[in-house]
Amino acid sequence: FDAAHDVWIDDSSQLARLLAELLNGSDSCTVNSRHHQAVKDPAPGLRVVATAPDGVIEALEDPAAPFCVGVQWHPENFWRTGEFRGLFEGFVEAARR
Repeated sequence: FDAAHDVWIDDSSQLARLLAELLNGSDSCTVNSRHHQAVKDPAPGLRVVATAPDGVIEALEDPAAPFCVGVQWHPENFWRTGEFRGLFEGFVEAARR
């Protein structure tokens, strides 16, 4: 992708657990990012769990919720290659519960 960049993911986050296979012991991965807006001030209770090199918030979680993960990139664009499969599998598992 033209607009790809790294994001650093908090290793204690649900996102890091979901993407453990992709991260393979690292704390960063490359994402496709073509947004023109971003979260500046997270709502109370939300936790920033990933940032871009320029400091832009790339992912948020609500630690009080069973599953509340929001990412700023487009993991759905990787459905053929499956880099972000863990994120979707986590969502489906949470929906099953």
